[in-house]
Amino acid sequence: MNFLIMRRGQKLGPFPDAAAEAMSAAGELKAGDLVCWEGEGDWLPVSRFLELRHQRLQNPEATSGEAVTGGSAATPTKTSFLRRSVEEIDEATLTDAEREVIAGGRFAVYRYCWSLGVSFRHTSAPLLLRAGDDGFGPAFRYSCISLGLGWWGIPGPIWAISTIRHNVLGGKDVTLEELTRLVGHARAAAACARRRPSAAPGMLMRSLGGVMTALALALWLGVGWLGWSVVHNDADEPAPGPGSQEFGAADRQLIQAKRSAIFGNELKAVELANAFNNALKEAYAAAARTHRGTAGFETNSPAISTYCELHLDRVVFLALVPGLQKLPASVRQSLASDAWKASSVALTDQKAGFAGLRVAVGLRSPAKYEHVMTGRYVREFEANNTGLRGNSEGNRSKAKLFPLFVPRDQLESWNDE
Repeated sequence: MNFLIMRRGQKLGPFPDAAAEAMSAAGELKAGDLVCWEGEGDWLPVSRFLELRHQRLQNPEATSGEAVTGGSAATPTKTSFLRRSVEEIDEATLTDAEREVIAGGRFAVYRYCWSLGVSFRHTSAPLLLRAGDDGFGPAFRYSCISLGLGWWGIPGPIWAISTIRHNVLGGKDVTLEELTRLVGHARAAAACARRRPSAAPGMLMRSLGGVMTALALALWLGVGWLGWSVVHNDADEPAPGPGSQEFGAADRQLIQAKRSAIFGNELKAVELANAFNNALKEAYAAAARTHRGTAGFETNSPAISTYCELHLDRVVFLALVPGLQKLPASVRQSLASDAWKASSVALTDQKAGFAGLRVAVGLRSPAKYEHVMTGRYVREFEANNTGLRGNSEGNRSKAKLFPLFVPRDQLESWNDE
């Protein structure tokens, strides 16, 4: 004779009766299992099943519902309430939950997590999935909660992935536990024994795992890129273009300078950079006196570095001013105006300026470019005649300087701002 095992609402077997002792010793029969002989409707705990099996081996005339003691009649046992035949249950007495389970439904729970510095993981209440429902709706809802809210704490990312995986696999089947709570152990076991197969995962359910994984990966890549950009100050980097490499080489000289330094692409450019640097330092010192107490100003001689790119038809001044990003916007704008005037003063003093000469000034902090100004040189610098054509703010504005670093034989055109 063979026997069947009911484990967490799933029927396993049949297994040969002779293997029962070995399976019990190996732990293959678990304490929470229900067992019955094939062809019978009595679902018994493992201990009671083994007890009755031992009695049957000693007295083949004994039945699963009898306690054999010589020739005396069977006496009721503590587990006799479990030995109720499935066929004896009156269909009219079945609850809606039992009917749904017998028809192929199931109870399932889903997981979700949310984070706010620290992550919290929860399990939903048992949900009844009717016959034909593969659970896509609740799996999608609870996975979306984890996907959107579960990443922002510790150990949020791990829990978000694990809860999404749990949900897309159908959640946890708690049919036997929930039915036991509703109608008792014996009726729950009887209903699960008559249960039809649950709905197989549909196309949406099968694709949910891949979609959620792709979204999670995209979210991680986006967060990682944002973090990398912030660390490297590249969140607002302009796209490279003609002259960007030459500009980058000049810009690196400013960044790598340990203290105030002068650079240029030729000897005359170095002289212009020195004159511009001196004029800008004077303007900086005057602004520091005017805005005494303002955070960001260096009290001692400021370590301003300057680079000058000089060509026959254009000149570019790049200046690094320590602490510039800490100054108020109005003060930064005032220093930018002073820097533009310093370019005109340097060109005039060095007798390098002429009508129509294109001029650009890039003013940066150690972190990024704050102002980029472009225009034409004017000999008679006045408030209403500065030659300034454009003044852009922000790190992306440095793209306006790229074309000015292209060698003349490669430069096709120049558009004034």
